[in-house]
Amino acid sequence: MLSKFKNFLKIYLRKRNFHQIHFESFQKSFEHFKEEDNKTTWNAEIFSKIILDNLKNLENLTIVEIGVARGGTSKYTIEKLDKKIKNYFGVDPYKANYDSNDTFSHYSQNYFDHCYAYVLNKIKDPRFRLIRLSSEKAVNLFNDNSIDAIYIDGDHKYEEVKKDILLWRNKVKKGGIIIGDDFKDFHGVKKAVEEIFSDYKLNENTWYVIK
Repeated sequence: MLSKFKNFLKIYLRKRNFHQIHFESFQKSFEHFKEEDNKTTWNAEIFSKIILDNLKNLENLTIVEIGVARGGTSKYTIEKLDKKIKNYFGVDPYKANYDSNDTFSHYSQNYFDHCYAYVLNKIKDPRFRLIRLSSEKAVNLFNDNSIDAIYIDGDHKYEEVKKDILLWRNKVKKGGIIIGDDFKDFHGVKKAVEEIFSDYKLNENTWYVIK
């Protein structure tokens, strides 16, 4: 009981501190996000690496990323795959408090609003479109069998991961790739993937399935 209370208190205090980050101007927020980009240990290479290693067709790719955050993976993937990409769609509602166990969720709504603007400014490639909708709403914008590769890295709760997989898998072409992050970090991710797929593969902390 004591350990549960300590964990609750830790999450509460962290969430309260993050909500105190409130930007008065876009300039200040952009400076903050650039600093965060410079400090990050996030591996932005894994998505493009799995695509290059496993996709047979590497021309005119249509790629979707669920959960864009500051756009690190989006920017790296577009630059890495370069002319192989036809369209790159980022899907993120930029909404606070979506998961109490996910640190990124604890920032204020002001933080997310400015983060959305930051990504639009950061990635100016005409092939990149940032869709500020929930995954559940954005999926209706895509036809079945229209996506070559999708990266699922949004809400990490079991129910939401499962929903994202089931919503989007028919949108992926035969021979395309469904990829997701944080397999080892979030129990909900692991549970959802293992429940739906028997043939998933792992690359470090990233899971993927060739359709």
